[in-house]
Amino acid sequence: MNKYSLLAAIIITGFLFSCRKKDQEPSQGGVWNSGPVEVGTVTPINGGATIAYKVPDDNDLLYVMAEYKRNGKMFTDKSSVYNNSLTIEGFDTIGTVAARIYKVNKAGQRSAGADVTFTPLQSLVSIAQNSLKLEPGFGGVVASWNNPKSTPLGVRFMYLDSTNKLTTNQMYFTTVPQELHAFRGFAPNPTKFAVSFEDKWGNSSDTTYYNTTPFFETLVPKPYADYRANIPYDNTSNLSGRSMPALWDNIVNTSGSGWLTNPGAPGLSITIDLKQVVKLSRIIIWGYHINSPYGQANFTQFELWGVNKIDPALFANKPYWLDSMSVVNGALSPAPANINPTTVLPDVTFKNDWQYLGWYAITRYDKMVPVDQQAILNLSQNGMEYTMPLDAKPVRYLRLFVREITGTMPPPANNYFSCGEISVYGDNTVPQQ
Repeated sequence: MNKYSLLAAIIITGFLFSCRKKDQEPSQGGVWNSGPVEVGTVTPINGGATIAYKVPDDNDLLYVMAEYKRNGKMFTDKSSVYNNSLTIEGFDTIGTVAARIYKVNKAGQRSAGADVTFTPLQSLVSIAQNSLKLEPGFGGVVASWNNPKSTPLGVRFMYLDSTNKLTTNQMYFTTVPQELHAFRGFAPNPTKFAVSFEDKWGNSSDTTYYNTTPFFETLVPKPYADYRANIPYDNTSNLSGRSMPALWDNIVNTSGSGWLTNPGAPGLSITIDLKQVVKLSRIIIWGYHINSPYGQANFTQFELWGVNKIDPALFANKPYWLDSMSVVNGALSPAPANINPTTVLPDVTFKNDWQYLGWYAITRYDKMVPVDQQAILNLSQNGMEYTMPLDAKPVRYLRLFVREITGTMPPPANNYFSCGEISVYGDNTVPQQ
C-alpha cells in the first residue's frame, strides 16, 4: 500500500468513527422524547410541599426538576437521580401553588412536564410571628417565639424614635426552635417597640407592635466580695495565687487571668457578695484562658441560688449548708470536709431559705455540625450570658454550684474547675433592707 492509499484509509476510518460517536451522543437542547415523570404523593409542608415520584429507569437521566412561580418570579429546584422526591419551599401563602415537574437528561433536554398543585401549610415566618410573645425586660423587651423546623430566621427589632420614625435597633439571626431573647439598650422610658420576622427566601411577616416601659438595668459595680470563707463546704482553694478577686478585675480573654481551684480540695460551690441588694437581670461569665470557653477546667453547667441577707448564726450549723448532689457525688469527701457520700442531709438546708435562680448551661457551639467557630470566638470574647428569672426577688448573695466541667457530669472527683470573669447586671435601685 503506497502512502496515498494509507492516508485515504486513515481519513475514511476517522470519518466513520466520528459519525458513529455523533450517533451515540444525545443532541443538545430541544425536547427529550420521553414521557413525563410519574408523580406519586404530594405532601404539603410549612411553606411548601414534598413531591414524591417514581425514579425513572433511564441511564440518560441527569436529574428531576420542578419549575414554579413564587412571589411573581420563576424558580427551579432540582433533585438528584438517586432521590425519589423533591421539596419546594419558600412560600408565605396558604393559597394553591402550581408546579411542573420535568425529567432532564445529560444533554440538558427536558421531558414532557407533569403538573401538580398543592396548598402549603402555614409558613415558618407566620408561625414565628403568630407565636411571638413580648414582655417588658431590663433595658428593653424580652421576646419569645417558635421556629419548629429550625429554619434560619432574621428577627428585626425596631422602635419608634423621637422623630416618630420606625427604626431598626437590631437584626438578630437564629435557628433555635423555641427562642427566648432579650433586646436591650433602652432607658426606662415609655417606648413603642416592633418586631418582624424574615426568612432566607425573602419573606417578611407582619409587624407586631408593643408599648412598654423597660426596667432600669445597670452593671452591678465591681469589685464584688469573696464570701467563701464564711460558708461551710464552699471550695476555698486557690491555685498558684490565682485568687477569686480575679473574677471581677475586668480582665477577660487573656492567656492567664482568672481563678482556679486547687485540685483535690473539697467542694463544688462558691459564694459571692454583690455588696448591695439587686433585682437581677442577667449574669455574664467568661471562661478561663483565651478562646477556650469549653477548655481548661471551665464549668459548663451550674446551679444558682440567691438571698438578700444571711443570718451569721447559721454559719456554725454546717449541715445546713450541704448540697445533696455534692454529697452523693463525693465532692465533699476529701479533707478537711470528710463528708461521706451516704450522709443523710437534714430536713432543712440553705435551699429552704435561699431563692432558687435556675440551672444554666453554656451553649455548645463546638457540638454543632458543622462546628460554629465564629460563635465560639464570640463566646470567648463576649462571655456567656445567662438571663435570670424575671419574677425572682432581689438578692445580695449568690451561691453557685458547679454541675459540669468541660462537658463532664458529674464533675471529676478532684473538684478542679476554673472561671475567667463574672459580671452581674440588674436594678440596684431596689430597697436595700
